[in-house]
This record gives sequence, structure tokens and C-alpha cells, in this order.
Amino acid sequence: MLQTHLKTAWRHIRRNKVFSFINVVGLALGLTSLLLIALYVFDELTFDRFHKNTADIYRLVEHRVTPEGKETNIGGAGYQISERAKVEFPEIKNAVRLVALSRTNVSTPENTNVFYEDFWISNSGFLQTFDFEMLYGNRQTALTAPHSVVVTEETARKLFNTTDVLGRRIKAELDSVPFQITGVLKNFPANSQFSFNLLFSETTFPPTAFTDDWDSHNFFTYFLLDSRASVPAVAAKINRLAASHRSADNKDRINFTLQPLKEVHFNSEGIENTLGRTGSITYIYVFSLVAVFILLLACINYMNLTTALFTKRAKEVGVRKMIGASRKNLVNQFLSEAFLTTLLALGFALLLVKLLLPAFNTFTEKQLTLNSATDYRIWLGLGIIMLLVGLLAGIYPALFQSRLKPLELFKNKMPVGNDSISLRRFLVVLQFSVSITMMVATLVVYQQMLYVQTKDMGFTKSQLVVIDINSGQVRRGAGTIKNELAKLPRVKAVTVSSRVPGEWKNLPKVSVKNSNTTGEMREMYFLGVDEQFLATYQINLLKGRNFRTGSLADSTAVLLNETAARQLGIQEPAEQIVQIPATNFGGNSEPLKQPYRVRVVGIVKDFNFQTLREPLAPMVIAFQKNPIHSIDYFTVRMGPANASETIKQMEAVLHGVDQDHLFEYHFLDDQWSLFYRDDKIRQTIFLAGAVLAILIGCLGLFGLATFAAEQRTKEIGIRKVLGASVQSIVFMLSKDFLKLVLLAAIIAFPVAGYAMHQWLQDFAFRIHLGWWIFALAGGMALLIALFTISFQAIKAAVANPVKALRSE
Repeated sequence: MLQTHLKTAWRHIRRNKVFSFINVVGLALGLTSLLLIALYVFDELTFDRFHKNTADIYRLVEHRVTPEGKETNIGGAGYQISERAKVEFPEIKNAVRLVALSRTNVSTPENTNVFYEDFWISNSGFLQTFDFEMLYGNRQTALTAPHSVVVTEETARKLFNTTDVLGRRIKAELDSVPFQITGVLKNFPANSQFSFNLLFSETTFPPTAFTDDWDSHNFFTYFLLDSRASVPAVAAKINRLAASHRSADNKDRINFTLQPLKEVHFNSEGIENTLGRTGSITYIYVFSLVAVFILLLACINYMNLTTALFTKRAKEVGVRKMIGASRKNLVNQFLSEAFLTTLLALGFALLLVKLLLPAFNTFTEKQLTLNSATDYRIWLGLGIIMLLVGLLAGIYPALFQSRLKPLELFKNKMPVGNDSISLRRFLVVLQFSVSITMMVATLVVYQQMLYVQTKDMGFTKSQLVVIDINSGQVRRGAGTIKNELAKLPRVKAVTVSSRVPGEWKNLPKVSVKNSNTTGEMREMYFLGVDEQFLATYQINLLKGRNFRTGSLADSTAVLLNETAARQLGIQEPAEQIVQIPATNFGGNSEPLKQPYRVRVVGIVKDFNFQTLREPLAPMVIAFQKNPIHSIDYFTVRMGPANASETIKQMEAVLHGVDQDHLFEYHFLDDQWSLFYRDDKIRQTIFLAGAVLAILIGCLGLFGLATFAAEQRTKEIGIRKVLGASVQSIVFMLSKDFLKLVLLAAIIAFPVAGYAMHQWLQDFAFRIHLGWWIFALAGGMALLIALFTISFQAIKAAVANPVKALRSE
């Protein structure tokens, strides 16, 4: 019986090629979008969940309240907390400490390959707690011996052109003794917060160096707990342990919590010192809904097109009923057609996914695959979805068509009641509500990203090349290098600074107090620069003066941005004395040996040195010779022509001072773009979803228009005989559908408006949700719908009325 149903279904599909093609394409597009988004969502939801003991691994998070009442959350702790807790509390089976000291020059003993890498160190608990695949070495002992190092397979190939490097040695500039490779890890998966190329053993450094380290935030700390342990009880014990080694002033202002590893990816907002990229569970829900809605729209199309096509096969169904086919038999037949169509669509969808995955991985920065090695849950979910899609798409047409009586079928009289019409109209409204909502979302995200790219930042970020200072020799020769870079023909200006606007590293803060007032202590960002900084970045000096070239006295001079001057109550710079008693390089405010007393000599216009998600913050700009932060970058403003040639010349200048210096640079506007990469990913997904939703919605509208035209064939014929024009008939057939699109817009606008208003709240600087965005989305939907309907309406209007009346 099943074989008979499938043969009949296949004949029906071949006989109605156009409608079958539309059905297959619609379902294929829906399944493709669902598969791509499902792979993305699954990858996000399984972030760091592939370890055997994931459920028992926790990150230590510190919650601190400053004397001024400011709350900070930090994903780091002091060395002694994890070291002592593991010994004293039996519920803790293992402890992991990770810290990045700085970047270092790494090479083979022969210096044949030299790279700059982050110098990460960890204890042996890292490999014993986490299950990252180890290609070579013993995970129990790989990080126990001093001067041992674990490398990734990518790093092994970079250094030695092979992964079988166990026992070989490498040199690191931070230590004169070579390190022996004791393990090779498979490259870290993309859905892990951990991503580094070298991991040096903690035992390389004497433990006495960390004897008093109870209050720093230097170490990323993780605990593997006994599965039967009470997490709140363990956290309470850790807090008591830490409090017993803390000063009385800090006892009530600091406490620790244990955050489950599986929650770190989606719940790290507001936590400083977090490893890796974090995700947003809100967007996981949004993308999942987008995928489900697009597939639902495709299923609705199948219903509409199938019922529209039914008048062409009424006599076939009538004959089947006359010779004894039961309703159940007919339902099975129509469901077989739906499942066969879904199967064909799935084949096309898998092919499309295979073709699109490389590009999809590039813009999402993922490593998604769909093959025999893909997680079985993806394939199981795909099987379930296929069954649901076939059932959802086919059940309504099957029940509708199988209930009709043979006499009605032979007379071509299809009873289409109010319930049936209402359902179809509801489905069209639903389709276009989703489509218009996604169009509004796409327009808003596009406008915000355009605003981000074109807003006046208070400085000019284009044509700026930032060069890292990676050695003491280059730092000491910065003056010479600056002069040589300035002589290059296409270089317009050169500056050195401790940090740059749009800093991707830690931007230090300082505590600041105006010595001439009784105002409170303020926390401000800190930047060390030279006298060319304002000119190079094209920042406006509003009042006072800039730093003087070669002036030793200016080592105690500072510039303030407008926000800092306002907070300190300084309207005119007149060398007012400002005290900086403490610095903050990552969560802890550390007092200086003696307060840094400086003179305010100028006020600069506010400029955005952080992303546009952050409000303008106060900043102290000190001279490069200061006791807080040394220079770390050259910034070169160059002309647009022959950039590659100019960069080669700049590299030669640096190598003239330090031959071994590895030249690292980037364009500053590229770095700023990286801050919004997740938003651009969302923009692309919304755009693709909106296009698919509109396309599939138009297919559904085409089906409904076809159905309506066929149902009103006699009416159209009579109207034409009585003198109705083609235009009036097209208007008659179109107006009801356009009303449905208008109703969809009325429903979609408040939903889209609320959702995008919430999204824009993430930005301190944002666009205004103007009425024109909604008008444009609604107008585009109306035009697209009108074009779709007109095709079928014109065809019906120009048909021969005699033929229509004779068929009746």
C-alpha cells in the first residue's frame, strides 16, 4: 500500500511541475535556513559542554564593592585561594589556575621560526580537569615539571612542521632556560572559552612568588567539585578562607561565588576578566524563532498551494471514492505526497547547506560541519523535523480534500466555508507579519551599523596604522623611530601612546581628586601620549595648551577631556593641581607609592575611545614620561596611496633599531569594526531571514490568489460579459489580499518597534526609530505582495469569458 501511495504521489508531482517546484523550493529554503541556524544555535548551546565533568566544573567569580559604593564583578582570583582551597576542602577534587603574563618571542633553538605568542601558564589541574584531546603526552604529568610546555598541533607545525614534537625544546624570551615540549593538544574547538597556542608549567616559577597573593585578580580560577558537594556550602568555605587572610577594611566588601562552567558563555555580562567571546541567550531565542517561523511559512505555502491545486484533481478523488477508497486511505495518499515533497526538499536543503557552510562559517567565525561526524543529536533532530514538516504541511490539505463528497467533486463544486477562508487569511497575515517584522529589524540594524561607522567619534580613525612595541629596545629607541617614520614620503604624522582609542587590551583607570576642592575621588581612564597625539588622531584642543616637545617639566602635566574637566569642576585650565593616588589595571585599585601630582594644562574635546555601546567617560591624558603606564604603540597617519609599500618601509625603520623585532600592525578602523562583528552577523541573519520570509510569503500569496481566481472563474466571466474592464477585475481580486498585508503591518509594527527599541538600549549612542523605517518596510511588503498577486489576477482577468462560462 505504501509503495502504491508513493508511486501515485510521484506521478502527481511530475504532472504538476510548476506547483511542485514551488512547493519543493519553498520547503527547501525553509529547511536550509533552519539547518544553518540550528547548527549555529547548537554550537552556542554546547559551548564548553563537551568535557566529561562539565556539570561539576565551576568558575570562581569575585564580587567587590569599592569604598565609593561601586560594584565590580571579576572573573579572577589570587593564587593562594585556589591553592589552599584544594588542600583544605575535600569537596574540591581539583583546581585550575590560568594566567597570561605577557606576549613573548617564541622560537626553535635554531631560530628558524620565530613568533610572538601570549605567555600562558597553568598548573597541572588544567589537563586533569578539562578533556581537551591530547595527541601526544601524558595529561597527568605534562604540566608538573619546571620548564615544560604544552603546545597545540597548529603551533607544533608552525615551529617544527610536524605534530610529533614530544621532547623537543623551544625558547621563550621571558626565560633564558629552554622549555621542553611535554604534550601536544589538538587545536581548541571554536565553541570553547579557551584558545591559546602555548601553555607553560606553573612550576617554572617559584611558589614563593605567590605566597601573599590573596587579593589579586590575576588567575582565572576553576574548581572541579565532587558531584555530591553542595555548591553554596563550598562557596561559603572559600569566602571564609579568603576573609581570614584579608584586611578588616575588605572583609565585608568582597565575596566569591561559583559559576557553573556551562553558564559562563551566556552569563558573563558585567564580569571583567572573562576568557574568550561571550554569547547572548536572547539572540539564540531570536534566531531559533526566525528559523522556526521561516519553516512554518514554507509549510503554510504547501497548504495554500495544495488546496489551490485541488480543483484540477477533483474528479480523480471522486473516482477513488466511488470505487471504495476510504477517507483514511485518501488521507494517507495526500500525506504521502507531503512527505515525498518534504524528502525532495530535504535533499535540496542538504545540498544548499553544503554549499553555503564555508561562507556561513566565515562570517559567524565558527567551525560548523554537517557530515557523518556531526553530533548525532543534529541528525536525530533533522529526522524529527522532517516528519513534523511533512505532517504539518500535509495534514490540513489531506483532511480538507478527503472529506468532500463524490457528487460535489464530479460537479467541481468545492464547498469553501467561512472557516476555511478565515484560516487561509490568518495564515497569510501570519506570514506577512513575520516578514514585515524581520524587514523592520533588518532596516534598524543596518541603520545603527551605518550610524556606528559614520558617527563623528571626536577623532579620525581612517588611515591610522597602529604598530605594536614588542621589545624594550624599540621602546628605548622610540624617539629615533618616530623621527625616521615621519621622514617617509607618505607619512603625515606619528605619535606614541600607552593605549589607543578602541583599545582591545586592558585600558587602565586612575583615581583622581582635585587638590583645590573638597570634591570626592573620581575614577577616570588614563592614557600616556606624546605631543603629536592630538595632531595624529585629529583631536581638538578646546582650551589651554598641548604638551611641549622635549619638555621635562611636562612629565607632570596632563590634559583632560571635557567630561573629566566637568567632573573635577575645572572650566579653564590654569595648571590646577590634581592628585592621582591609585591605579586600577584590572579590577583592583592599587595605591601608588606616593600620589602622582599633576598640573592641568589643557582640555580636549570629548572623543569616543570606547565602543558606542559605552557612554563618554572621563579621561586623563598624561605625557609619555609618567610613573603609571609606559608607551606601547606607534600610531602613524598615512596617505591612502601605496599603503603596502609604506608599511614595508615602516617595518624597515623598526628593524633598523631592533633586527629581531617582529613587526605587528593593524589599521585602527579595522579594529573598531571588530567590536561590532556580532552585530553584523545578526544583521546578515536578519537580512537573510527577511528575504526568505518575503520570498516564501509571496509563494503563499501566489497560491491563495490562484485558489481565489479559480473559485471565482464564473463570476469573472459574467463581469467581463457585462463590460467589466481588466483593471477593475484585477483590483477586485487584489484588494482583499492587500487588506491582509495591511493588517499584517498593523500587527508587525508594534512588535518590531518594541523588539528593536530594546536592542538599541545596548548602545549609549543610537539612532532614533523614525516612522519612515516602518513606512518603508510596510510599503515594500505591499509592493511585493501587489506584484505577486497581479501576476495571477491579470491572468484571470484576460481569460476568455466564454470558456469560463461554458465550463460551468
